[in-house]
Amino acid sequence: MSKKPAGRTAAPATETAAKLPRRGDGDVLDNIRRILPDLSDAEARAARAVLNQPDAVAKASIQEVARLAEVSDPTILRLCRRLGLEGFKDFKHRLTEDLVLSRMYLDAPSLVEKSTISELMTVLFDSVTRALRDATASLDLAAVDKAAEAMSKASMVYCIGVGGTSGVVAEELENRLFRLGIGAQATQDPYRQRMTAAIAKRSDVLVAISSTGVPASIVEATELARANEATTIAVTQAGSPLAKAAEILLDIEIFSDEVYFMLPSRTRYAQLFAIDLLAGALAARLPNAASNLKSIRDTLKAHHGTIRSQPIGD
Repeated sequence: MSKKPAGRTAAPATETAAKLPRRGDGDVLDNIRRILPDLSDAEARAARAVLNQPDAVAKASIQEVARLAEVSDPTILRLCRRLGLEGFKDFKHRLTEDLVLSRMYLDAPSLVEKSTISELMTVLFDSVTRALRDATASLDLAAVDKAAEAMSKASMVYCIGVGGTSGVVAEELENRLFRLGIGAQATQDPYRQRMTAAIAKRSDVLVAISSTGVPASIVEATELARANEATTIAVTQAGSPLAKAAEILLDIEIFSDEVYFMLPSRTRYAQLFAIDLLAGALAARLPNAASNLKSIRDTLKAHHGTIRSQPIGD
């Protein structure tokens, strides 16, 4: 009797996978609207109270919400659990976050759509100018000096970042460093970051870049590198988990009041300012920096001829 060829079996669903939101899921108010037809009368009254007065509910106690909806406290708890939340505290936290995000996405498009290109250019210019001004005010020059000194003596500088902006800035830092003759590697991959931190040693430097300073992968990589006695530098906001994990902090505050979210975050300009300042301070310490840049320019000249307008550092 011939055996039926074994087919590829689907991987079993895991608890973690079940919790992963689909696109469009995750907003408390949207989820309430979705489950409203399936709720009991009391739960539906509670749900409508939340939908009608979300701002008031976000600031209220469970007793106040129950009175508002004319239901019992346990009914409010049942609604929270029907939404997949642990309790009323979790519900309020999620609702508050969703309201902040919703306003950003409701207000910002109308502002952008009603703006002319000239107005958008003015907004962008003001945004960049403010980013540079605020970065100048927040950066500790002694910390920049200490970071540059450590990098000037490093066997290897590891540059790590996650996300669209911070990861690109990490790669740009690598781009600046190799031109100065500094051994550097950049990675945005969380696994690679952890493996890099695992082999880092006292003579190495790890520079971690993050707007929020919150992502666990970059915080853990920084902690691991520091445990291995590598010098750790964080380009992030003060008080964040990453700032606390690193030895040296280059403080770049995240700008939370941006409503033109369709334009690039101005935080990236502040980050670029910080790494350019760091690269400049580092170059001043390296006797061969100018000759390295000249060698690069000579190589490019042989490749495409002399371009007088090309920046020497690029």
